[in-house]
Order: sequence, then structure tokens, then C-alpha cells
Amino acid sequence: MNYFDSKKILVPHDFSDLSGNAVEVAIKIAENRQHVTVLHVVDPAPIYGYTGSDAEFGGPFKTGMPDIDIADQINEDHRQRALKMLQGQFGDAHHAGLNFATIVHDASHGITEFASENKFDLIVMPSHGRTGMKRLLIGSVAERVVRMAHCPVLVLRG
Repeated sequence: MNYFDSKKILVPHDFSDLSGNAVEVAIKIAENRQHVTVLHVVDPAPIYGYTGSDAEFGGPFKTGMPDIDIADQINEDHRQRALKMLQGQFGDAHHAGLNFATIVHDASHGITEFASENKFDLIVMPSHGRTGMKRLLIGSVAERVVRMAHCPVLVLRG
């Protein structure tokens, strides 16, 4: 019996090899695959013409209202496709019992909000190991998750 026998573990997955390794680590920690959820966060579809400012051009859009319904449909299509990809990638007997989820959000906020709302006890995720200018320019999702998460975060070095 280990500490994580009955704990809920969340594994963010971006379809990289490092994320796949994080799933394997989470399985070993949990000992029960039914307590492990693999989450893919889909970037929201951009809404072209949105400025973010209510003052500019008399409202937040440069040229009238964009079709929000189209963006919502694109997001849902991407979310469903990602879910099928997760289920396909982990559809073998070794991964039987894993849970899968996909959401549309920015990565770090999506991961931490999903973990909090669903009362996860641990987040297991890789660090892609970016350093220097790449890290400054791109930022680190793992670093932001560590800062914002309500629960412990195990960051695996790449």
C-alpha cells in the first residue's frame, strides 16, 4: 500500500514522448489506473478581429462581431479529435482503466482549473527542459502550473 493508492492523479498530455513517460510514472505511482486521468488542453481557436479593447472602434471588435459560433464549433471539433487521439494512443491492455479528458483553454490555467474543479490530489507532468531565451520567450507551462496549482505537482525532468 502506498500513499497514492486512493488519490486522484492528473497527467497533462501534449502528445510528446515526455508526456507519454509522465503517464507511465503516474500509473506506477497510483497502482490503480482508474485513479489516473490523462488531460489534453486544446488551445482556443483565435477570433480574428478581436482587439481586447472596448474603447477602440466603439467596441472590442475592429470590423463588427466575428462569428463566435464558428470558433466554438472549431474548438469542439479539436477537443473531440484530441479525445479520440488520447483514447487511441492509450487503448491497449496496459493502459486499460485510464480516464481521459480534453478541455479548451490555455495550458497552464486549464490544467490548474481542471485539477481544482475535479479535486485531484497530484499533478504529474514533464518539463520540456527549455532554458535561456527559449524559456524566457515561450515560458514554462510546468512552472506556471507549480505556482498556480492547489495540489502538489510532480515535475519530471526531460
